[in-house]
Amino acid sequence: MIKFFRKIRQNLIMENKTSKYFRYAIGEIVLVVIGILIALQINNWNEERLENNREKITVQNLNTEFQENLRDLDSINTILKRTILATETIFAKFKEEDFQETDPIDSLLHHVIESPSWKPSEFVLNDLQNSGGLSKLNNPELKILLFNWSRFFKELQETMDQTEKTNVNLIEYIREHGSLRNIDTKSKIFPYRRSQLKMNNASLLQNIQFENYIDDKLYVLKEFEIAYTQAKILIQKILKETTIDEKGP
Repeated sequence: MIKFFRKIRQNLIMENKTSKYFRYAIGEIVLVVIGILIALQINNWNEERLENNREKITVQNLNTEFQENLRDLDSINTILKRTILATETIFAKFKEEDFQETDPIDSLLHHVIESPSWKPSEFVLNDLQNSGGLSKLNNPELKILLFNWSRFFKELQETMDQTEKTNVNLIEYIREHGSLRNIDTKSKIFPYRRSQLKMNNASLLQNIQFENYIDDKLYVLKEFEIAYTQAKILIQKILKETTIDEKGP
């Protein structure tokens, strides 16, 4: 093609048709410019298509990640409800003179000292944030939800840390004033018999310090329960925005 255009230019010059040569040269330049513009547009289309494909994959990965997080959260909720019920039962029994049976107390304390902890996966979201891809998402609602999730999870982490702290305080108190061994016998992984020492964990219910520890534990568990509900609602919204139909994201 280049040789063809060069031959035309040479013929025009040899025939001394300068005006026609210039008109032809201008036309050739215009064609070249148009060709470049078309090539650039095609390249832009290809880049846009690749970017859309990358975003689609990212959104799908986000959906998978938050589906797993929701399943884990529901599992934690089972433990949370059991722990709250046991803690509320213990909390209501302080100073009850007739509540002196050791076995029910040990069973309840076994569940009270459970510490529900949730560690959701954030690999895809962190990668999206670190790469700057979060700001490039085409779905504004999804961007807001993911931003809210990051902020919410920091607050949730503080609640879980506080839950663990109250649990440690409770266990330390029982270790000093009660029998952890008797409580551990309620666990399936503890194949040993109860302590032969004369120690009754029911006596803990006569102590104001132990009551305060139970109160602390119940308070943060209730906070965790509220946070669980908020987390589930937020995850469900994210899943809705990351569900891709046949028309795309």
